[in-house]
Amino acid sequence: MAKKRRRQRLEDEPQVVNRRETRMRARDRKRNYRLTMVVGGAVGLALLLVVIGAVRELFIKPNTVLVQVAGETIITRDFWKRARLRQSELENQRFQLLAIAQQLGDSNLFTSQIASLDATLASPLSLGTQVLNTMIEDTVLRLKASELGVAVTDEEVEEALREEVARGQGALTEQQATAEAASEATTSSASFTPVPEDASNGEPTASAATETPTEPAPVLTDALYQEGLRTLEDNLRSRAGMILAEYREVIRINLIRTKMEAKIGQEQVSTTEEQVRVRHILISVDAEAEPSEGAEEPAAETTSAMAAADPSEAEMPDANSDGRVDDAEALAFMQVLRQRVLDGEDFGELAMQYSDDPGSGSLGGELGWAGRGRYVAEFDEAAFTLPIGEISEPVKTTFGYHLIEVVERDDERPKDENSLPQEYAQAFQTWLQEQVLALEIDRPANLSSWLPQDLGQPAGG
Repeated sequence: MAKKRRRQRLEDEPQVVNRRETRMRARDRKRNYRLTMVVGGAVGLALLLVVIGAVRELFIKPNTVLVQVAGETIITRDFWKRARLRQSELENQRFQLLAIAQQLGDSNLFTSQIASLDATLASPLSLGTQVLNTMIEDTVLRLKASELGVAVTDEEVEEALREEVARGQGALTEQQATAEAASEATTSSASFTPVPEDASNGEPTASAATETPTEPAPVLTDALYQEGLRTLEDNLRSRAGMILAEYREVIRINLIRTKMEAKIGQEQVSTTEEQVRVRHILISVDAEAEPSEGAEEPAAETTSAMAAADPSEAEMPDANSDGRVDDAEALAFMQVLRQRVLDGEDFGELAMQYSDDPGSGSLGGELGWAGRGRYVAEFDEAAFTLPIGEISEPVKTTFGYHLIEVVERDDERPKDENSLPQEYAQAFQTWLQEQVLALEIDRPANLSSWLPQDLGQPAGG
């Protein structure tokens, strides 16, 4: 019986141990399962966030409306492409300026322009802001162009594209070649001078020899155009992620801008203005000149007396001991010159003899025709208030003292054609900003978060 009880205990003890191990193993399995679930959930959540972020960046964000302009929208994807395109254009401009400077052997040439380009390229936010503002203006221009009857045809877009490809290929389009040939023919005809024949043999003399003409640029053939077009497409795709159809629309809005600038400029800028033709004598003053010892600025009656005493014997004032002419001496001498003109001496001869303006002095003081605002304020005021033929009192400006005579005045004289494009551009920009401010525009509060990630890196790199 006793043996039977011992054997029973021995059989019972392993069963107790097995039950403990079973519970511990079950507890471990449960803990491991929970840990696995937690880790797996965290990893899954992280992956989910990565996928969501990728989906947002690749699919949702590019198609998000970035700006709304009077019901029209600018999509983020289009903004990215235009920003990369603009970056590429600025890099090309920089490269061309450096190449020209190197070709001319002057590394300091275009320093300010290159520094400006570098500053823009180094700041993605600045570049992005400029591009977005341009796209907003483009949207406004499209809206206003239809109102004002301004349109650009597909043929005009295609011709502009051909001209761009031709430049890249070092060629000319047929229209450009025709226009250039006509211009050269006109120039040659206008500048042709008969060459005298040599009496001995009837042949032109040696002086008739002309320089060898430069080789004209080739005309853009269809094959050359297609080659250049493929290069342009490759560049657009690699640098801006843009296809040719999208680039054609960029060309179209640029042509619309050009037409709108001309239309607004011609409507708002007059082609005539009030102008005067004046001549002057300048006696310059050195601002750092010390007054001559014991010298004081003479009163008006003193200078008049000096002029009346013997004006024909007046000479240019001597420089002071420091080599400079001070204000009082310049004014006194100018009063003398004025009296000499009033007494009948020729204004032009006195200008050639005494004027410190090297440009007009050799021309008898002649400055030609000019409209308001072309001269410094004091000179401008005197020139446009002085009666024709009257001699002004000495007029003080930052350059010194002037004696002014208005030779002619025309209230509606045609403006210089070279100045009109600048006036047109200024009038257009003023008009365009007024249109932009008048519309309801919903912009992003923080543009930095909407910039393409690769902006600021070398285009295509």
